Amino acid sequence: MKKIIYAFAGVLALLSFSSCSMFKYDVLDGPNAQINGRLVDVQTGEKIGIEYYSGTSAPGTLIVVEHGWDSEAEQGWLVRFDGMYTNNLIFAGEYSFLTKRLPCYQPENNTFTAKPGKNRMDISLLPFCRILNPVVRYDAATKKILATFSVEVTDPAKANQVTNVALCGNTQVFVGCNSQNLVKSDGKKTNPQAKLQDVNPGEVITLELDTTLPENAELFRYKQDRYFRIAAMASGNGYNANNYYNFSPIYKFSPDFSSVEEVVWDENEW
Repeated sequence: MKKIIYAFAGVLALLSFSSCSMFKYDVLDGPNAQINGRLVDVQTGEKIGIEYYSGTSAPGTLIVVEHGWDSEAEQGWLVRFDGMYTNNLIFAGEYSFLTKRLPCYQPENNTFTAKPGKNRMDISLLPFCRILNPVVRYDAATKKILATFSVEVTDPAKANQVTNVALCGNTQVFVGCNSQNLVKSDGKKTNPQAKLQDVNPGEVITLELDTTLPENAELFRYKQDRYFRIAAMASGNGYNANNYYNFSPIYKFSPDFSSVEEVVWDENEW
């Protein structure tokens, strides 16, 4: 009986020691900062729209590295379609960012400091190209959506070829070219005028989407708001090897096509 008592006392002593020392190793406080801001064209001051895919390891994410840790792993911060980003669970400290999943060149100055509490930081970047003077409208006579614009390459010494332009559409405000796009277009047989290849920088272009074609039924079958945006891809000289698109703003058409307006995103939501 004494052996059992002694053994039980030894277990209690071990547990007491463990609770006092072995399990008191996690003293790190939780995240103490929040950050939000915009991806901004360094030359025009306008937001840089992106194509968003789900997941923090997919295209359309801002890659961030937090310094000061033994393992400085890359983090993926989500960016909204209009170029807004936010993260409410970060630590105050020194960071750097990478644009390898965004349609922008990597800038030389890519570091920033997050202070405890709320932080607002716009990130100035140079997009691969810009869509200039976009006009998206409905032609009642032909029953087509028409998008007129030109494309400017931002650095002719780098990505200087406009390899693709496309008119993208969706029944929701989230519109991309590869993702969230109901316009089926291969540039040849299916909606051939909705996507063009190898256009000249600066050339005025008009893309067309026929609302009466059977392959467009998913987009035009029901009376509802519809959303469109223009996409352009610039590449060349080894730049934009991942074939990322730059975008125009998103435009909303009323169900009967009688009105069209640019979508204005609420920055206070983030």
